[in-house]
Amino acid sequence: MTPAAKVVYFIKLVTGLSTGGFFGYEMNAGHIESYYGMRPLLIPEVLSHFSYFQYCYADSADAEAALHTSASLLENMEKLSPDKSQERELAFTYTRLALLENAAGNADGPHELMTKALRWYASGVGREISASDMKTTLRIIDGYRQP
Repeated sequence: MTPAAKVVYFIKLVTGLSTGGFFGYEMNAGHIESYYGMRPLLIPEVLSHFSYFQYCYADSADAEAALHTSASLLENMEKLSPDKSQERELAFTYTRLALLENAAGNADGPHELMTKALRWYASGVGREISASDMKTTLRIIDGYRQP
């Protein structure tokens, strides 16, 4: 192969790669942007489902740890960008924690957790409900959520 042919092939290679890279990025930029836009929505949703399944099927220590992790993440996300769905999910998470504390026979824990749950629910939904209504609402929602 002559040196001139090598130069021509090299120029064609660089031109093809740069053109393909540019148009490939332009075609997929929307997908990349939507992925980065969906991350704040997907992470709490996945963690919420995980903590819910831990609540339903794991032992109480693992369920409590998963629910506390979920609540902590949701509270931090709420500080950064408030969202009504996060507030409702926090209310349900704290209610589940209170139910776990009730089942374990702790006296003080459930009251404090239910107070947090009712505060988050009122903030997310815009109206206040009683603790018994909150527990009933959660049981209904969990009944629909069963796999």
